[in-house]
Amino acid sequence: MQVELLYDMPRLEEKLMIESFRSRGVEVNLTNVNTKPLLIGEASSEVALIRVVSMMKALYSAAVREAAGARAINSSSTLMLCGDKILTLSRLKARGLRVPRSMVVMDVESAELAYRQFPKPFVDKPPIGSWGRLVTLVRDVATWRSVLEHRQMMQSQQLRTHIVQEYIESGGRDIRAIIIGGEVIGAVVRKSVGDEWRSNVALGGKTEPIKVNGDIVEIGVKAAETVGGDFISIDILEDGKRGRLYLNEVNGVPEFKGFMEATGINVADMLAKYVISVMRR
Repeated sequence: MQVELLYDMPRLEEKLMIESFRSRGVEVNLTNVNTKPLLIGEASSEVALIRVVSMMKALYSAAVREAAGARAINSSSTLMLCGDKILTLSRLKARGLRVPRSMVVMDVESAELAYRQFPKPFVDKPPIGSWGRLVTLVRDVATWRSVLEHRQMMQSQQLRTHIVQEYIESGGRDIRAIIIGGEVIGAVVRKSVGDEWRSNVALGGKTEPIKVNGDIVEIGVKAAETVGGDFISIDILEDGKRGRLYLNEVNGVPEFKGFMEATGINVADMLAKYVISVMRR
């Protein structure tokens, strides 16, 4: 058996995946998409594991391998949906999943109207990006106009587009769950530290394991089905006042170092088992 692992920045997660596959006798073909050109319609293995950090590079890598008939995990359609938060939220909402009330703002004129209509504070973020970058908690008009001014200078229309989203009073915490092959394998709570309101681990957020209940399982399974994801993680916000769960984001190239440290669950091993089962079908 062979599997191709496509990457751009080798991290601990990718190293663990390589070890898990090789321990099961699976040959791993490594492809750094930054140093090797990809021929459309060519693939070295029947399964291409997409571990590229850049959203567009990941999407293109999957599409190129799919053109040769390879099974991309995750697929280009999944990566496209997960990589753009407007597409993600729209698809989840259409499926009937509870998401934070969100408004799309495409220009300065509509931004003024959005500010008047939305209760303060609210969250502003672009449709692309990760690790909490360019995510702002807007409390007043001065902050809002500053955000608009800075983002309007960016070249990408995606970065000039705003998602204005209701601020869920979650106490600086969220729930991260990982789903492999339609099964929720575990979940952690991520907590913000100090005066940082965002809970991203990349910003210093701390993780601790939690028991996976029926609500988390239902949300995770439906999210994976909605985006067609083989291997995804989801971020859930819990309203501290009403106890409601809101599905906020779906990640198509999940990081899991902090998850593994908190839960002891060997994500790379479980992923290897799933990929091998896919190849044997």
